[in-house]
Amino acid sequence: MVISMAQLVEYVKLALMNIRSNKVRTFLTMLGIIIGVSSVILIISVGNGIKAEINGTLSDIAGGQIYIRSVQNSDDNEFIDFTFEDMDVLQEKVEGINGITPVWSTYGDATGSKGTFTAYTYMGNESMENYFKDPMLYGRYFTREEVDDSKAVCVLREQSAVNLFGTADVVGMTFELTLYDQVRDFTIVGVRKDNQSAMYNMMYYMDDVELEMPLTTYYQMLGWDTELRFQGFYIFSDMLADTNRITTQVLSILEARHNCRGDNRIQVEDFNSAMEEVNSVLDMITVFVVFVAGISLLVGGIGVMTIMLVSVTERTREIGIRKALGAKTGSIMFQFLCESAIITLIAGIIGILIGYFGAVGVGKLIGFNAMVSSSTILGASLFSSAVGIFFGIYPARHAAKLSPIEALRHE
Repeated sequence: MVISMAQLVEYVKLALMNIRSNKVRTFLTMLGIIIGVSSVILIISVGNGIKAEINGTLSDIAGGQIYIRSVQNSDDNEFIDFTFEDMDVLQEKVEGINGITPVWSTYGDATGSKGTFTAYTYMGNESMENYFKDPMLYGRYFTREEVDDSKAVCVLREQSAVNLFGTADVVGMTFELTLYDQVRDFTIVGVRKDNQSAMYNMMYYMDDVELEMPLTTYYQMLGWDTELRFQGFYIFSDMLADTNRITTQVLSILEARHNCRGDNRIQVEDFNSAMEEVNSVLDMITVFVVFVAGISLLVGGIGVMTIMLVSVTERTREIGIRKALGAKTGSIMFQFLCESAIITLIAGIIGILIGYFGAVGVGKLIGFNAMVSSSTILGASLFSSAVGIFFGIYPARHAAKLSPIEALRHE
């Protein structure tokens, strides 16, 4: 059956007239489609936005990081102790490493001109500058010489500096730091810019004062004279570096230095791999939730089919008159298909608008940018149209197969 453009326009007009004459019923029919389309777009857009935010935050926090740790020996319950010498050898022999450091942390108290605050203290060597990706706002990071000499120097966060002194430009100023009842005056050599990520602020509680200092200074404050030894440390590499090659070479060198080759006493945690696992989990969650939301589309399609069957019943006499005047079966079927398609098209457009603005609104409310892609909108539109056509076929066929004589007798 070939439908001319004039016939198509006429069918669209008839469909719109019938929709206008039954506004409430039509809207209730559309409701399932509207909810389904808007839910799919909102969930996918918000999910993509959260995924991008998490990826960005994880990249800022741990992108390019590799964590090496020793595992307790089952025979003697001993751990392998790593030293700064191990780190220097790795830095020298393995290409692609930007820095290596242990990272310790503890709470204390910091006292500045504005009062005393809880201080969360990170401790390591000069390579700990790479532990956080936030750039320096003022000054510099502490040096290897200051680490070797156990200098009482530190780097503050921007807001921490404001809390302690009322301003962020505090390079050269000193404050009193108390760790385990040991008190020492520290000189600020640099101020690091605060992380503005909403996801970062959700994942991490920002203490009154957050600072970074040499681990050797911490040892000296507590009176520990033994050689610095660690059971784990971080390796920092470029995000594009071959982390598999780096970890293989690192393991080979460390196992040779500590005579534990093949014992699996040294383990590696690659944060790039961890990010891939997080993305995989987020994708599975999104697919599941979209599947659940898609059920409402199917329910909406069943609603369309039900209403179209009611419409066929109400217009049986009209169908009989048209068939008696020579209307073909295909034309009757196309007319009802056109009506169901228009209902779902209008519902789809409304759903797209609600989903789009809903996703943008949720993103702003939570504090991230929802990612509304054209492919998501196109996919939801095509699916809703397909639902309308699929669930409109049976009522359309039912109408088209009515006997003209029986239809004319219908009251």
